[in-house]
Parts: sequence; C-alpha cells; structure tokens
Amino acid sequence: MRQITISGNIGNDVQVNSTQSGNKVANFNVAVRQNRPDNNGEYGTDWFRCSVWGTRASTVEKFYKKGSHVVVTGSLSINEYNGKTQLQIDVSDFDLPDNRNANNTNSIKRNVNNSFNNGGQSIDISDDQLPF
Repeated sequence: MRQITISGNIGNDVQVNSTQSGNKVANFNVAVRQNRPDNNGEYGTDWFRCSVWGTRASTVEKFYKKGSHVVVTGSLSINEYNGKTQLQIDVSDFDLPDNRNANNTNSIKRNVNNSFNNGGQSIDISDDQLPF
C-alpha cells in the first residue's frame, strides 16, 4: 500500500454522498504546489481527489471549505480515465483547517493574562532559576 501525506488548499466545497448501505463519503479536491519551478520560473500544481468515509465524512463536511488549507494522509491510487491520470487518496487521517473555530461560538478563547506573556519584553532568568 502506498501511503502519502499532502498539504494544500481545497479546490471545491466538499460533496457528501451516501452509499446504498448508508455509509457516508465526503469527496473533495486538494491542490498541492510543486516544489520546483519549471523553465519559466513558475510552479505547477498537482491535484488530488480525496475521499473520507464513515462518520468522519460529516466532520470534513462541517469544517472543510473551498480555499481551506488542509493536511491529509491516506493510501494513494493512480487511476487512468480517458487518457487522463487521476491521483486518488483514500484518507485515513486529516487535520482540520486553522480557522475551524473562527465562526464557532464555542471556540476556546485565548487567555490574554497568560503568565508566560511578558508583553513582548524579554525575561531575565539566571541559570540558578532553571529547573534542569
């Protein structure tokens, strides 16, 4: 089995379907920028079709939107259709986008009174004060 982890941006809103047996599947495409420029100095894009199965499909549907930056891991298959190559990932693990709590009223508020925050000022600590 070929495992792959990619990091990129979602190119379309997630489409969720159900199989005849009632299993959910969430499908979306991820654009990944190639590491090296071509002869013209431009970077290409590789597209991966991703599928998430089961109850996790609902999580993906809720948080993944067009343009979201995502990281997914899964098994890779390479398919040929009408002379075109399609890279397919059956997703086994995924990270939620950084902005997943932007519109969520239940999101965790950052504590502005963080004891480790010194207002951007340096903190002087001698070697004798270190616990190690």
